Amino acid sequence: MISLNQPGWLFLLFIYPVMFWAGFIWKGRGGRIKFPFGIWEGAEFTFSSGFSGFLSKFSILLFVSGSFLLVIAMAGPEKIEKQPVVLSEGIDIVIVLDQSPSMGGMDFPPLTRFDTAREILRQFISGRTGDSIGLVTFGSKAVLRSPPTTDYKWLTDRLNDLELRDLGDSTAVGMGLAVAVLHLSELDSPEKVILLLTDGDDNSGEIRPETAAGQAAALGIKIYSIGIGSSREVPIELKEPETGKIIKGKIQTSLNEKDLKNIAALTGGSYWRANGPESLKSVFSAIDSLESVERKVTVKVNRESLYRRFILAGGILVLLAYIFRKYFLGEIP
Repeated sequence: MISLNQPGWLFLLFIYPVMFWAGFIWKGRGGRIKFPFGIWEGAEFTFSSGFSGFLSKFSILLFVSGSFLLVIAMAGPEKIEKQPVVLSEGIDIVIVLDQSPSMGGMDFPPLTRFDTAREILRQFISGRTGDSIGLVTFGSKAVLRSPPTTDYKWLTDRLNDLELRDLGDSTAVGMGLAVAVLHLSELDSPEKVILLLTDGDDNSGEIRPETAAGQAAALGIKIYSIGIGSSREVPIELKEPETGKIIKGKIQTSLNEKDLKNIAALTGGSYWRANGPESLKSVFSAIDSLESVERKVTVKVNRESLYRRFILAGGILVLLAYIFRKYFLGEIP
């Protein structure tokens, strides 16, 4: 936003209409000498035309524009930027997302379970303010994709890069939780949360989900577990990581709701079952309302003075007008 800190100087701009009227419209401008043209035997009087006429008009335009900019400079133009600053500390959140092949189940039409989860996670991330959010994904093994960060664009880009079967064909829920707990344990925020999204049962890895949940509980980390998908047979669509070939078929998954409820209860969190896109949205709306903190926000005002730029531009234009009139038109001695 552009503002003026001394707008009173703008009253000088009212001089311009007066100058225009006095110089071009007022019939009494200048002196008048009565002269009998009948006795004149010299060359005819002609108006300035051609290139010199153009220079005369152009120099007037330069002078008016330059003086206008100098008046604006006197009014003290400045650029003002207001930036909200969050004073209170946010929540540290790590999303633990199942990347196993079964997440390709297409019972969230028109998308797969995995793509639906990613879309709603994007909305969840964009709706947070001041919270550090990280991302862990798991298949046969677990990988930290992003440490907790407030750079939500970077985090969303990492989420967009994911593809099913990158981490194998098994479901290491316990390993995913353990990686999330490890990275949250290194942070100092007063509240830490894990969001677990999976459609299957833990069948891989060296760490059981209950063991990882026990570690989380000891560190004061809450786990919100979300079971995705239906238990019926559904179509599935997968891409071969090596060849890019699309494989289609049918799959029936067995969601271990008992374990998901237990690990949530052990840490003071909650469990939800999401059978479709709308129910998954409702789950994240509920989490949004549960995991919110009162924030103290102030507004930081940055001011950048611009008058030097206007003085420089205006001075150059006025100087050019003077040069044209003195050296090209010869009007100034």
